[in-house]
Amino acid sequence: MQLKMKFEDFKLIKANFFLNEKYNPSEDEGEICPDIYMDNDLNEKEHELLVSFGLRQLTGNHAYYYEIVGAGLFFIDQLPEERIIKQLSTINCPAILFPYIRETIADLTRRAGFEPLHLDPINFIEYAKLKDDKPKDKKKESPKKTKTPPKKKATRKKKATRKKKATRKKKATRKKKLKAK
Repeated sequence: MQLKMKFEDFKLIKANFFLNEKYNPSEDEGEICPDIYMDNDLNEKEHELLVSFGLRQLTGNHAYYYEIVGAGLFFIDQLPEERIIKQLSTINCPAILFPYIRETIADLTRRAGFEPLHLDPINFIEYAKLKDDKPKDKKKESPKKTKTPPKKKATRKKKATRKKKATRKKKATRKKKLKAK
């Protein structure tokens, strides 16, 4: 049996961006390792799989925090067994949705005046293995929220901070020269 799945639509569900008022550039952590969370809802009558996928960085000493959630609607011609649905909703569908989320984060950071944050690709197969290998302790962590694999982390914009400082110094120097004339 060959499974046919069709990606129908993407919707941005949530987009939050916050400046960190307590940000200390000298203690910048330099890399962003966002939390990943996923959810899915299967409508068996309509053969629809709705997958929500999001990334968020709400902790650490960074210039900003963000939370982005998107949802994709997928149609499946024949409903497979539950194991396949789980694989689709934790590996295949998030891999399709990730570029939309990644682009949204890059656009938000750019519009906020920062260098665009381009998150590194996520290996969803490895992520699913890490998620399955973790001991299930419901008190500590919900199954929808897990850290990205430590293998790849997004790069930060220390360069942007340095550029802004250099630009401020240049402007201050120009003003002093103009006043001196």
